Amino acid sequence: MGGILKQYYAVISANIVTLIYGVAVGWPSASLPLLQSAESPLPGGPLTLLECSWIGSVLCLGGASGQIFFGWLAGKFGRKPAILFSFIPGVASWLLIAFGTGFYHLFIARFLSGFIGGAAFQVVPLIVSEVSSVQVRGSLGSLLILFHNGGIVVGYALCSYTDYFFVPWCGIGLCVIFLVSYLFVPETPAYLALQGDHEAAKKSRNFFKSDEKSEDFELESKKMMEKPEILYAEEEKFKFSDVFTPATKKALIIGVILANTVSFSGAFTLTNYYETIFREAGSSLSPAASSIIVASIQCAGSYSTTLTVERVGRKFLILASAYGSATCLAVMGLYSCLKDLNVDVSSYGWLPLLCLSLLVFIAANGASSVPYVVIGEIFAQNVRGFLVSVCNIANWTTSFILVLVFPYMIEYLKLYGALWVFTVIGSILATIIAFIMPETKGLSIERIVEILGSR
Repeated sequence: MGGILKQYYAVISANIVTLIYGVAVGWPSASLPLLQSAESPLPGGPLTLLECSWIGSVLCLGGASGQIFFGWLAGKFGRKPAILFSFIPGVASWLLIAFGTGFYHLFIARFLSGFIGGAAFQVVPLIVSEVSSVQVRGSLGSLLILFHNGGIVVGYALCSYTDYFFVPWCGIGLCVIFLVSYLFVPETPAYLALQGDHEAAKKSRNFFKSDEKSEDFELESKKMMEKPEILYAEEEKFKFSDVFTPATKKALIIGVILANTVSFSGAFTLTNYYETIFREAGSSLSPAASSIIVASIQCAGSYSTTLTVERVGRKFLILASAYGSATCLAVMGLYSCLKDLNVDVSSYGWLPLLCLSLLVFIAANGASSVPYVVIGEIFAQNVRGFLVSVCNIANWTTSFILVLVFPYMIEYLKLYGALWVFTVIGSILATIIAFIMPETKGLSIERIVEILGSR
């Protein structure tokens, strides 16, 4: 097996964690309406609206906690032990769903499901950056969102068309496949070099990059062995005072706004309530079939991003996607409002499915994906690791609040009111981005920081 194939094997094996997390993200859409109904399979009886909203939203708290924990674990003990450790909370979460009898079991299970999401979004990008060759780094990095959205499709399909207690055993099976497959992957060469184990780092580098035999490869290998700290300057030189430089403060403002743009695009929040939305909107297709169609389109959108982000530019994609998502939400809200006013919209029963399909495709093409690219580009190297985590935690926190309150927004503001709240706030955030964010395509990190410092 050549070095490139080994890189694909390592990243695909690591992204099975992302797939497992995606299944957990898709689980509430079909499961929560069942658990809230008279046919609830729980021995403790049906769940209340408050309990369901907490079960749906606590995933985000788990994600924020997991991001912090796995970031520390990966730095302290290595990338491989960190990603392998996610097997434990992964299996525990599905066992709690399989044998849980009430709200508290499911609450803990969902927190643990979010916890492994922290591993996916914190450790997998590190693995990609440290094992991949330049010519495949973009395609390997795009696998994160593809596996995430693919997992959502699997979660919808399993929860909609199989028994409630069959789904967790599928999740446990995926955890076992991940554990067995990643055991054969060595620690990343960059981390081993940082620890001073130069011989092991050389072996690992030869494992992942055996196809590269050029003088540049030999020179880079020698540099890595002699001065590994160059690769991790941000870990060696970070000072908290650096956060307050003009360029970093502006970058942090942009990063936090981008993180909230991801949340208010509506794609993630609506993921948890697809079936409820289609039922409320009166879609002509069954809610389960509609959910699977929409999630599949989201996968296509995330793949499309990998083809356009280096050609069109980050800022244009984010703005076009954010305003496009807001338009889709506004139209969905208008349809729901007319239906609530007893206007005959039966001949337009296809509209909710079309709008939600367009929403997730457009959001996946920019507003819910490209901000992660930009957030990794706008911070100076010495503060990047810390502040990227801050922005991601801001995204987890906002998403948690939105998923928690969304059922109550539907109850008190009606579905159209809830959708219009997302429309207005998403449009405002996009407008702010239009004025304060520079285009970063084709620019070095140093040049981007220089531009931010001079604005």
